[in-house]
Amino acid sequence: MKMSVAWAVLCLSFMAASGWAFAAKTAAKSCQFSDVAKLKSHVEKHISYPAKGKAIKQACKKEMPDEFSKAERACVEKKLKNNVEYKSSADVLKALGVE
Repeated sequence: MKMSVAWAVLCLSFMAASGWAFAAKTAAKSCQFSDVAKLKSHVEKHISYPAKGKAIKQACKKEMPDEFSKAERACVEKKLKNNVEYKSSADVLKALGVE
């Protein structure tokens, strides 16, 4: 019986650790925005598609420089690739890891 309890605790510990690791990886893959609705509106209304990543980033900096925080901008810089052509706002949101 003691072995079964120990085994159960070990299994539960492993499952919890795996869940935390998955959550950390998922968070690292996506940008965190304080206002997702504002982001969605921005990429739908303020960008003409198709557009390359570089053009999207430049337009956002020029037209709305204070719309997002430094951390949000840094994540966008990292996630949107300059030479990739994004065909729609859905492509941009996917690249940013936002649903």
